[in-house]
Amino acid sequence: MAADERLREPARETFAVLHACLVSVIEDGKAQGEFDADLDAARTASALSAVVQGGHTLARAAASTEPYDRAVRGALALLESARR
Repeated sequence: MAADERLREPARETFAVLHACLVSVIEDGKAQGEFDADLDAARTASALSAVVQGGHTLARAAASTEPYDRAVRGALALLESARR
């Protein structure tokens, strides 16, 4: 996929939409007092996207959902630490 621009562009677009949605949800959470006001929504959204994609890649390599599940649980624990 990395060598074919026709495949990269839709992937870029998908990740951009995912990132924007995550930023929006995090900002909403901050506005509602669910997250610390200092939480950087854009960086947190990038980290969450990386965790999900990395977990997916590890799960495929292991032919098991366990790596993905661990990654998601870890991301949720990090988000919990950002709660007010």
